[in-house]
Amino acid sequence: MSDEIRTYLVGRRNSTVSCDISLPESEKSVSRKHLELTVTAGGRCYIVHLHPKNTTQVQAPDGSWKPISQDYVDMDTPLLLGTFRTTARSLVSQLSAPAPPSPPPSDSSDPGVEWDPDRGTFIRR
Repeated sequence: MSDEIRTYLVGRRNSTVSCDISLPESEKSVSRKHLELTVTAGGRCYIVHLHPKNTTQVQAPDGSWKPISQDYVDMDTPLLLGTFRTTARSLVSQLSAPAPPSPPPSDSSDPGVEWDPDRGTFIRR
């Protein structure tokens, strides 16, 4: 297994911003640069919402939607990008590489990787 951490820019398809994962141009509630999705080698996902106007929300266990600015999410947790419903797994599946495996259910943490807010990226400890 690789120790590689990958970050993808997710946004609405357009002619001015090149995204790694492009959603349909018709999805006007999705920003051109909506979020960054970082996937660790262990299959964990960290989302950083980028646009101040359009929202990113995660579905809570009780079914309600919670706005997030940045947080870890499971690959199959429902997400709302504006009004576009998806999951991290669905977003990653749009890449040419296969989606990373789900983390083990007993421990979803990767103690060797953490978010460094000063650098605005993940670092390996």
